[in-house]
Amino acid sequence: MTRLAMFVDGWNFYWSLVDANIKPYGWCDFALLAQQQTGLPTATVKVKYFTSEDKPHPEKIADRQATIWWRALEYRGFEIIKGEFRSTRVEVEQQIRQDQKKWREKQTDIALASNMIADCSRIERDSDHPGKWLWQPGYDEAVLLSGDSDFVPAVEILVGGPFNRRVHVLLPPSSDNAEASARRIWKPLSGQNIRVAQLTKTDLAKALLPQVVVNAAGEKVECYPTWMSRERHEREHQRTTPPVRTSNRQR
Repeated sequence: MTRLAMFVDGWNFYWSLVDANIKPYGWCDFALLAQQQTGLPTATVKVKYFTSEDKPHPEKIADRQATIWWRALEYRGFEIIKGEFRSTRVEVEQQIRQDQKKWREKQTDIALASNMIADCSRIERDSDHPGKWLWQPGYDEAVLLSGDSDFVPAVEILVGGPFNRRVHVLLPPSSDNAEASARRIWKPLSGQNIRVAQLTKTDLAKALLPQVVVNAAGEKVECYPTWMSRERHEREHQRTTPPVRTSNRQR
């Protein structure tokens, strides 16, 4: 049975869906999405989700992020690996005079890239030769959910020797400009061991978590109410806001 390891760039995924105005479709079963997108419905999937507490908006941490979304991921058996947001003064003269701050997400990208490579192989003691170690495959294929070009070097390492792993790069739906920018970076890398796929809203709609997620102890967490009204959310947003901005932001 094929073993998949899925690595999710949480904030890149989130902001991409915001740009595409389909944020409610982020209630995603990442393991199911990996199986569907690789064409391996019986594969085992280990999911690692890389994110940070939304310190610029602490009310969202208490209201949705930690109490609903993270609990749903943990109940589903996904591992959450956290970086952090840090506030820094923007090095622009006018903003410094106005005492403005800019929040930057730190550690998550390097943590994701490090885990992709570290998890590729397991190091185990050789029971037949004391003091010796054996390298065993940690996963057969990797799935990266991100449009961030920062991960290109890690992917190139994984698909080359000695690892020679197959990597599926899933680009989140986003604004037209952001999608075009991500494809321009990633598509040329497609080859024998790298498959690049642009996800659509339809792809995410086929891989949603159930409305109520239950863990092994019977504890439950329910999808945030407005996220369940996905189509209505889009219609209302289109009536009350200008067209979706076309940002090239990758984070």
